Formats: sequence, structure tokens, C-alpha cells
Amino acid sequence: MTQFENNNAYFASPFVRNWLLRAIANEDNDQISCEIAHEFDDVSFRCELHSSTYSSKDDVKSTLIALVSVAFPKSNDEKSNNERVTTREKFLSLSSSGAFERGRALGIIRKVRVLGGSDDAEEEEEEQAEFGYDATVEVDLKKLNEAEEKEEMIDLISSVRVYAGYGTLRACLRRLVVEEEEEEEEAKAKRRSFSLRRQFASPSVSMYCKVEEDDTLKEGAEERRSCTVVFPMHVSSSLSNNEDEVVIARAFLAHFAEASRNSAKLSAAPFVSYHKPGQKPPLELTTSVDATTRDGDEVDEMDLNANGGYVSFVIFPRHVKTKESLERAVWMLASFPNFIKSHLKCSKGYWHEKMRGKAEELLETLKRAQKEPKMSAKKKLISGRTYVPR
Repeated sequence: MTQFENNNAYFASPFVRNWLLRAIANEDNDQISCEIAHEFDDVSFRCELHSSTYSSKDDVKSTLIALVSVAFPKSNDEKSNNERVTTREKFLSLSSSGAFERGRALGIIRKVRVLGGSDDAEEEEEEQAEFGYDATVEVDLKKLNEAEEKEEMIDLISSVRVYAGYGTLRACLRRLVVEEEEEEEEAKAKRRSFSLRRQFASPSVSMYCKVEEDDTLKEGAEERRSCTVVFPMHVSSSLSNNEDEVVIARAFLAHFAEASRNSAKLSAAPFVSYHKPGQKPPLELTTSVDATTRDGDEVDEMDLNANGGYVSFVIFPRHVKTKESLERAVWMLASFPNFIKSHLKCSKGYWHEKMRGKAEELLETLKRAQKEPKMSAKKKLISGRTYVPR
């Protein structure tokens, strides 16, 4: 039986996981309806139930099928060039002996497959995903409930967005740990992977990946091959058109890169470098097309003028040795722009709160420093009456 990684719960969607648990627990499923959710980076989920019939030993039985669909945000290039792939492969007949295959082809959206049944060699007919979505998981709730590794499989299904997307990034990182001897049909993909590849993390955020080999190191050396991931950081200013967020972002990113180099605890972590805006962009972006293959992705002109600078990560094979570490690296790199955005918003909120508190403290100090107005002394006559000057 396939052993599933327990780390799937790390990047599993809480919405999909809770919906599947409620669908399994509620036998009549009268209260389970179609639900739609939008996550933090514009990824949409749609979960619904429908009944299906199948024949088994001259007997017709019915079962409940759960459809979990995921839609990724469209990039500007996809909208203009119609490069988005419309057909996706459904996940059919999930059973306890099923295995989750990771797609290996390059592209923005990757096919994700669940193989089930006794005949694994039989190929299922490719079908379209649900309308408006990029991938659809079709789950037999009865088989899922009877599975020995039910919790692990639920986490696996809830992590569909990680396996269905970020295919370009995953393919580049996989190239770090492939065997030296490859089949002939993979030779072209290998040459292509050494060119600059563009991966969209959101419609307006892209990353550039390039696998390189250091010819000065001997064959088989662990550090001979590396993958550089470059993030052009586009920081939008606030509604008042000031540059507060840009200044905060530059200071935060510079400190982020410096702290990763100076911390002893992070000595084994990927190398991080920060290029300030106005300086020369990283070499990976200036030499965008490989001289031998001539099929590298072009660098967008806006990415060459990022107002927040550039953050580069250098990934070595030791960081992606296992499937668990590979998927964790893909998830953390793909969510890095949202991580920075969240910290910028939290930093602004924290500083505004501190400034408001400091302003109130100064106002209290000024109030205490004010002199009380002098009251004129009352004069009385000998008769006892108060003298009032005219």
C-alpha cells in the first residue's frame, strides 16, 4: 500500500478538508450543499456532491461522489495569448490502493492523477474539468471512508492546489535530484529545464527559475547543480499615492536577506540575496534566453523595473531530496509573495498603533506641562463687601 506523506496537512486547504469530513460524517448528506471558497491568493475551490450508479455482479448500486474543483487565477499572458489549457484530467475512482502521481510536464497548470482499481495499467479517458475550473477531483466517499489511511488521503485531496499548480517550479526543482542517466525522450525536457522558466504565483506576481550546473566542480558533487528562483517584488503604494509601503518593503527585504546570512541556525537554508531597485537586475533575468536551446522564457519588461527590488533563492539538491521536502519547498516558494505582503500589512498596522500610542502619550505630557491660569485675588472693603473694579 502506498505510504502517504504526513506533511500534506502542512499545505492542505482547511476548507476542502472540513467539507470532506462533514460529507463523510453525514450519511444522508441532506445538509451538505455546493460550497465555494476563495483563498488568500485568489485560488478558488468548489465542492459539491452528486449520486452515481454502477453495476456490480448483476446488481446496480448507487454511491455518492464528491467533486472537488480548483481554479487558479489567470495571468495577463494567459488572457492575451490564450495559453491556458482548457482540458484537465479528472481523478477517478479513488480507492485505498490508489496512488497520487505528480505531473512532470512543464506548464502553469499540471495534471494531477489518482489511479484506482485493480488494473493500474488501464488508462482512463481524459475529461474536462468542471466549467470555470482547472482541475477536478472525483472522490468516491464510500471507498474513502473505508480506506485504512483515510486521514492521510483526505489531506492529500485537500492539497490538490499544490500538486495541480506550480508545475514549472516543481519541474525545475525536480531536475536537481534526477539521475544522471536519463531516457532519450527526457533529453529535450532536460535541455529545456536549463533555460529560464517563468512561473506565475498570482496574476500579477511571477517568479523566474533557472537550473544551472557548475562545471568547476567534479561530476557527482552535491553542489554541482543548483536552481535559482528570482522574485521581482512589485510593491503597490497606498491609496494616497505615497511611497510608505515601498520604503517599508525595501527595508524589510534587505533585513530578511541579511538575517538569513548572519544566522547560524539558517546556515543550511537556501542562500538568499536581495538586489535593490535601481541597481542592475540579477544575471538570471538579464540573460533570459539560453544560447544553445534558444527556448527560454522572455522576461517581462515590468519585471525588469520592479520598485521593490529582487529577491533570489538558490536551491541545492539537499533541500529537495525527498518528495516531502520537494513539495514543502514548492509551497513555501509559491507563497513567498503573500508572506511578504502579509508581513508588510502587519508591520504598517503595528507601527501605526505605536505611533498613535506615542502621540497620545505626548499629548498627555503637554497637558500636564500647561500652567494653570492665575485667578485674580478678591479684595474686600472694611465693611465686608467685595470690591469689583470697573
